[in-house]
Amino acid sequence: MKEKDPRTVTETPPVVTFATGAELLMRLGLCLHMTREGVRRIAYRHPDWPFGIDRPYPYWEIARADVMETKPFLEFFQSHPIVGRGPDKAPRSTRAAS
Repeated sequence: MKEKDPRTVTETPPVVTFATGAELLMRLGLCLHMTREGVRRIAYRHPDWPFGIDRPYPYWEIARADVMETKPFLEFFQSHPIVGRGPDKAPRSTRAAS
């Protein structure tokens, strides 16, 4: 199996996919947990998302994957911090059967 280049773990890449962007956000401490689906949901719902048609930055296609420039990706998440609901504080309540 191919050994992972250590620079890919410590340096910031020039572009990110939704999956590698989520990993980078967690590595840099910009959020505690993020998945590629979470980044996609933010991209779809947030009005200030910087990528896409009629937005400041395009999605680039590389090897059939949409990629984003890392600098504006990180700038977005630095200026729009992730606020999650956090862990459950109490067990879920059960509904009474009718």
